[in-house]
Amino acid sequence: MPNNKGHFISVKSKRFMKALLAVLLLVSMSFSWLPQAHASVDPVIHIGEVSGKPGDIVEVPVSYDSKGSEFSFYHSELSFAYDSAVLELVEGDKVVNRQAYENYQGVSLTEDTSAPGYISVIMTTQNFIQESTALYSLHFKIKESAAIGQSSVALHAGALVEEFDPFQVTGENGQVTVLADVKPVGSVVVYIGSEEGKAGDKVTLTVDTVALSQPIGSYGVRLKFNPAALQVTDVTGSPGIRHHANNETGSLIVGWSDENGGLSPIPAFETYQTLFKIEFTITSNAVAGEYPVEFVNETLLEHFTVTDTDGIEMHKQAISGDITVVGEPTTPTTPTTPSNPGSSGLGSSSGGSTPTSPSASTSEKITLNVTNERNANVVVSTTIIERTTGADGRKKDVVNLTAEQTSRAIESLKKAGSNIARIMIPDEKDEVSELNVKLPAKSTSLMADEKMNLYIETDNASLQLPANSLKGLGSDIFFHLVPIKDAAGREAVEQRIQKDPLIIKASTDPADFRLVGRPMTIETNMSSRPVMVVLPVRDKNLTQKELDKLQVFIEHSDGTKELVKGKIVKFNGTDQPGIEFEVTKFSTFSIILMNGGQSSAYIQGFADGTFRPNQAVQRAEMAALLSRILPSGSDEAAHNRSYRDMPVAEWAREAITKATAAGYMHGNAAGDFMPGRSITRAEMAVIIERILKTQEATAETTAVPNEAADLTQHWAREAVQRVLAAGIMSVSQDGAFRPNDAVTRAEAVTLLNRLVHIEPDLSSTSMWKDVSVGHWAHGAIQAASQN
Repeated sequence: MPNNKGHFISVKSKRFMKALLAVLLLVSMSFSWLPQAHASVDPVIHIGEVSGKPGDIVEVPVSYDSKGSEFSFYHSELSFAYDSAVLELVEGDKVVNRQAYENYQGVSLTEDTSAPGYISVIMTTQNFIQESTALYSLHFKIKESAAIGQSSVALHAGALVEEFDPFQVTGENGQVTVLADVKPVGSVVVYIGSEEGKAGDKVTLTVDTVALSQPIGSYGVRLKFNPAALQVTDVTGSPGIRHHANNETGSLIVGWSDENGGLSPIPAFETYQTLFKIEFTITSNAVAGEYPVEFVNETLLEHFTVTDTDGIEMHKQAISGDITVVGEPTTPTTPTTPSNPGSSGLGSSSGGSTPTSPSASTSEKITLNVTNERNANVVVSTTIIERTTGADGRKKDVVNLTAEQTSRAIESLKKAGSNIARIMIPDEKDEVSELNVKLPAKSTSLMADEKMNLYIETDNASLQLPANSLKGLGSDIFFHLVPIKDAAGREAVEQRIQKDPLIIKASTDPADFRLVGRPMTIETNMSSRPVMVVLPVRDKNLTQKELDKLQVFIEHSDGTKELVKGKIVKFNGTDQPGIEFEVTKFSTFSIILMNGGQSSAYIQGFADGTFRPNQAVQRAEMAALLSRILPSGSDEAAHNRSYRDMPVAEWAREAITKATAAGYMHGNAAGDFMPGRSITRAEMAVIIERILKTQEATAETTAVPNEAADLTQHWAREAVQRVLAAGIMSVSQDGAFRPNDAVTRAEAVTLLNRLVHIEPDLSSTSMWKDVSVGHWAHGAIQAASQN
């Protein structure tokens, strides 16, 4: 009989499977309303976006984005492609790995740069990387020849190793935006020296540049002198110099341009360097006195021009000189027609009428006491004021503190236990039009070596020179002080300031603005060294509230302008109020009263009328902003702190040392401040957190749970949390904090305004041509840029 058992089992199994499928179908239909699970998105490598100018060094951050997956890895092999015509890897520091070292142990890193335009990085860690985190940064220098625009940095190939098999990861490309490198307008001081001689002597005046910020490609000056006493016999200088002297009218034109097409310019230099020399013969009948050699009109380009190698006109200052004739004329007779030595290059002059003799100048010497600051009646040394009254009736003082006088003062001060030498230069009748204070290199060296501070006090201004600022100068120093006394000059300054965008908005009532006292022009060749300036407040009718609102508007010689909030003090130790402030460069200072102002400008725009809101803020610039808007640490600590790379940011030395002393910023373990590096958002959060800790009201801010997807295990995570909790910084709409992105100028002022409670200024007219009213940071930029 046939065996049907196998068939029976087969049929039975089929019936059972059908029943089971029916049940499963019923269950799936019953629960069809439940949400369906989404498939996990693959993780990616995210490359950041940064910006910089040609020549800048930038760090392009590379981070791992888990995209919510549970993937983990301990080993990565990533290859990046970049445009070698725009970027070049920084030698010896191609990959910055600070973040990884902070977060993981046993990190090893190797790199391969053998293929042009590519860099391969192999990274291995002891601990598994499981969540989104920063890995490292690629360290590029933007080439000087780089074109303006965007340059991609892309993931060429990438693998992440979980245990054995590599996972081929994709990348989100980043970019480096090359910004226009706007060349700053150069600045220069042209200084005519002073000499003396007897009738019949030949004397040579040097015409020098001081504080030349950019190389000179060409210059032209028109000078005037008294032909009855002085005759030009020769002008010498660099190859290509030309001159034309007219010894009848007392006129001299000197011009020069680089004959090598801009390849052999006059180099930039902080201290003196000679442009040309003028040889004069003092006429035999010249009477004793002072004879100015001065610029005809330094405000007109046809009379005074200095251009850089691109033919761009520089910001200029002119300081005239003089020749002092001593003794009696050799032939006290009626002057004869002077001979004309002619000129070179531009033609020669011809004979003419006989010049007349000038009115005699007078000269007097006044003994001046150098006193002990602790006791103004204790004389520690003496020096001499040479006060001359020129043929035009102008009085000019010259004070030269010699090394011998300085040495005597130092010995007396040391015995008295004092470290401040005080020179009070009187002008009881308010008749001196200008003052020249000369400090020979030997004098400043003695003061610096013995840690002596020097106070130069006049009725128009007080200068306090700390010993640290006198250290290592290496050359003679001068201070040229010119008070603007006449009504016309004062009115010109007032009108100029009133129209400046730092001061007046379109909607501001001009009646709110007032110039207080006498504007003061101070010129010096001691640049980039901190000096305390005190100006007298001459208006006796100001209330204490108005005194507290006084500010100083500074017009620097390089074309930049600044509004500073000074400190009200006693002027020169008297009951007269003065306003005290610190500067590192000089020009014209004006005390102003803004009744409607709420705060002082702490950031400036550029000479071309732009603000450049998207430009990254460098560490040196951030230190400068912090020093203007926040209280600093002790001056003693500030002056004692320095960094190896400080010379590359000499302009910000004082701000950097103060920001360090206050604990807001720090350098690295190697002793570098890295002033040219951009501030990242993570670093900005750390700075803000340090500031919050110094403010009692916010010292106990409680951190909120971290909601930023890109902060897990980040080295600055806790600081960012506290700053987010304080409401100073925020995350983007996609929930990212972007800790490694550079902070822009617009972001910086927005954050600092929040920190010190400066309200946005929503004016309908923008101060800057590249910040429209619709710009997201318009109100913050307006408030930070003006009073």
